[in-house]
Amino acid sequence: MILGVQIVGVLFALLMGYFAFLNFKRREINRGEFFFWEILWAFFVLIVILPEATYGLIHRLSIARTMDFMTIIGFMFLFFLTYYNYAMLNKIKKKMSDNVRQEALTELEIIEIHEDENPPA
Repeated sequence: MILGVQIVGVLFALLMGYFAFLNFKRREINRGEFFFWEILWAFFVLIVILPEATYGLIHRLSIARTMDFMTIIGFMFLFFLTYYNYAMLNKIKKKMSDNVRQEALTELEIIEIHEDENPPA
C-alpha cells in the first residue's frame, strides 16, 4: 500500500528531475551533470516506492528504519554539498582576486607608459 509520504516523495523527485531537465535545456548544466541528477532522483523514487529494497543494507548498518537511513543519507549529502560550495567559493574568490590584481597592474603599466610619453611640463 502506498502511503502519503511516498506520494509526496515521488512528486518531489519528479519535480526535481524536471528542474534538472530545464537546467540542461537552458545549458546551465552539462550532460554529465544532468545524467547524475536524473539517476539520483530515479534511485530516490525507487527507494521511496520500494523501501524494502534497502532492508539488507539497513540491517547490515544496524539502522532501524528506511526513513532513518534516508535521513542519514540526506544529511551526508547536505554536508557534502556545503563543503563543495565552500571549496568552489574559495576558488572563485581566488580567481577574482587574481583577475583584479592583474587588471590593476595592467592599468598601472598603461598609466606609467602614458606618463613617460607625456612628461609633466
